[in-house]
Amino acid sequence: MSSSRRQFLGRAGLGIGGLAVGGAVGGTLGTVLTRSDDDVRDEARARAQEQFMEAGGAADEGESVARLGTHRVVWNTTVTSPIACISFDDGPTPEYTPRILEALAAAGVTATFNVMGHNAVAHPDLLREVVAAGHEIGNHTWDHQDLTTLTAAQTREELVRCRDEVAAIIDAPFTSFRPPRGEITGYALRVAAELGYDTYIWSVTRGPGDKKEVSEIGDYMGRTVIAGDVLGLHDGIGRGTFDPDASFAKALAERRELEVQALPSALQQIADRGITLMSANRLLALSEAEPVGGQPATTVD
Repeated sequence: MSSSRRQFLGRAGLGIGGLAVGGAVGGTLGTVLTRSDDDVRDEARARAQEQFMEAGGAADEGESVARLGTHRVVWNTTVTSPIACISFDDGPTPEYTPRILEALAAAGVTATFNVMGHNAVAHPDLLREVVAAGHEIGNHTWDHQDLTTLTAAQTREELVRCRDEVAAIIDAPFTSFRPPRGEITGYALRVAAELGYDTYIWSVTRGPGDKKEVSEIGDYMGRTVIAGDVLGLHDGIGRGTFDPDASFAKALAERRELEVQALPSALQQIADRGITLMSANRLLALSEAEPVGGQPATTVD
């Protein structure tokens, strides 16, 4: 173990140990009298080490080689032509996906559908329709858990199970990854890289949640999307899938319905402004590399 890591764990242990002793004094005095400071510190160090390893500290141990190449986290891109991405999360679902496919077909737009594995397995025919229409498929985890609350093993299971079960339905690879709610961890990025994915967040949505009119939502998207943007929309209700009668699920369903109804108008307005919408990986392939530090690139003779 390196000296720096021993110092880290030692400091963590002392800090946690101090809290443990202080808490015992304020509560049960007998606990302090029967447990030595060394016992408390040893337990605290063990807990700190376990948490450190779960958080990705295993890399410091040199236990595995991680030559995973270059994979990007994308909110929006730098482009030299009027192009942008449109994407849909949480589906496929019979409530929203068919109408979205119809609107996209009418507009001549190809999108990325970030599918939730559970919904893909529940609605395999819809998933096949998405692929048959030429849309890209992104991995949106198995059942839309908050990745920031999961262990490393649980995180891996979320991405790998989604990949494996969807692959059993369609002969089309995932092209990318979008974390549920845009919440990401370092370990999730590692798993995504192992699976060969770039990770996409988004730069534009359907607009503030207080927008309740279809025309208002369509107009917002229609005027807000600019070249290089990643427009993040939905064809499902995420965790609400598992408790559709819950108040949060009903609120999400209402938002999604308005979003879907507003889509045709938004697509038309975006097209009228000369912007071509496309899938995430196609946008990235047509984008320019951003200069380091945001400054124009220079050459030295």
